[in-house]
Amino acid sequence: MTADLRLSLLVLGLFGVAASVRIAARPIASVRLPPSPVYDSSAPLAASRTRIGSESVAAIVSRDPFRIARRPVLPAYDPLRLAEQLAPPPPRPTLSLVGVVNGASPSAIIEGFPGVDGFRVVRLGDTVAGLQVKAITNGRVVITGMDTTWVLRVREPWKN
Repeated sequence: MTADLRLSLLVLGLFGVAASVRIAARPIASVRLPPSPVYDSSAPLAASRTRIGSESVAAIVSRDPFRIARRPVLPAYDPLRLAEQLAPPPPRPTLSLVGVVNGASPSAIIEGFPGVDGFRVVRLGDTVAGLQVKAITNGRVVITGMDTTWVLRVREPWKN
């Protein structure tokens, strides 16, 4: 039984090798493309060329698609510049309203302005470190700047 199996595997292997040689030597079906009706290959080369108008040439050259003058494009390509990170924006200050003095011209005592140590007394319309006081009402102050609007309320330390 092993001899019959060996013989059948040998015959099958020979058929496989013969088929591979046949396909490698010449394709089974020949493929031909039909001749193109638009372009006749028997026509002379000069007859198939068309002239390009001077205004078309001027438009192409004015756009300079391949930089014929061999000048570099501006800005110059720099792969390292693409990889570098932009600097993070400065952190927003933590402002706190200590107290409000109401009256004819209200004032507020605010802590946390950037570049200012301690408390600062401000009035309506004052600008400190780029932050402008927009409104002062009873127990509340509105400050704008750095693309942010703060609405501060008087802190009450006894309420945690």
